[in-house]
Amino acid sequence: MFEIFKEAVRAAYLMKKNDRSLPYDELEKPSPGDLRNLFLLLMAGGLSPEDQDTFVHFFKYRGEYAELDTHIRRYDLDKFRPLRNYILGYTSNPSEDIVKMLAILIDFQPRPYRQWRENYLAGSIIKNGNPENEKRQEYIPPLKTTNKMREKNVRTPQSGSSQVSVRNGLKLLLSIGILSTVAAVFIARD
Repeated sequence: MFEIFKEAVRAAYLMKKNDRSLPYDELEKPSPGDLRNLFLLLMAGGLSPEDQDTFVHFFKYRGEYAELDTHIRRYDLDKFRPLRNYILGYTSNPSEDIVKMLAILIDFQPRPYRQWRENYLAGSIIKNGNPENEKRQEYIPPLKTTNKMREKNVRTPQSGSSQVSVRNGLKLLLSIGILSTVAAVFIARD
């Protein structure tokens, strides 16, 4: 069942990429540093409890959730490469954590996987009342653009403004990180 979820997330990513409707422009061809910064931005914006659990599991974090952003800042950039490789299509069989993190990055709905699976199973059709002939409908996530917008290659307001908001968010996170480092130095001197 997870294989179908994996295919649905990958298809949603490719569709959003082709439609230019990815939530963040950096997802078209991300570097490991871009991915880290996007995760920090998502943390700053707040996460659902399910997404928090996915983050904690992906980053193998055992401390307090409030300190997870510090852990992500210090996380080895090379550990983002498997996710990057999956996004760019270099990997065809990623781990479940990587698929779930891509689902968060592209705002794939429904998520988490458990909720998607329930919706998928609820949408199944049994042909001729015989479970042996069961055929499943492929779940297609709802899109934020209309067909006319796709035909005209119009960017949605969300994707058009994402570049500005990501830059502003990253500047804010950088400023907070610099201020906290300076404060730590002054506290350490005393």
